Amino acid sequence: MTATSQDKRSDLHETKLGVAVLATCIIEAADETDPGFKERVLHKMGVVYQKLRDQSDGNQIEQMELLDWTRSLLSGFEDIAAPGASINE
Repeated sequence: MTATSQDKRSDLHETKLGVAVLATCIIEAADETDPGFKERVLHKMGVVYQKLRDQSDGNQIEQMELLDWTRSLLSGFEDIAAPGASINE
């Protein structure tokens, strides 16, 4: 892997993380005025993740990873947030 391709991968990684964090903030803010919104979004994300996983072309890994990161931030597990805590806590 060349330095340029590593830089592009790093840029993609940082962009996906930024999108996951932004989506988490928006979803949690919406959940404050529409209780249950976050749970509905998490369910929908699970459905979409399964559909992507079932595709056979193999080009969906980036989308699956973004969904997984966002789910992890919203549900509070992974190293990014303490277990049971949302990113905004």
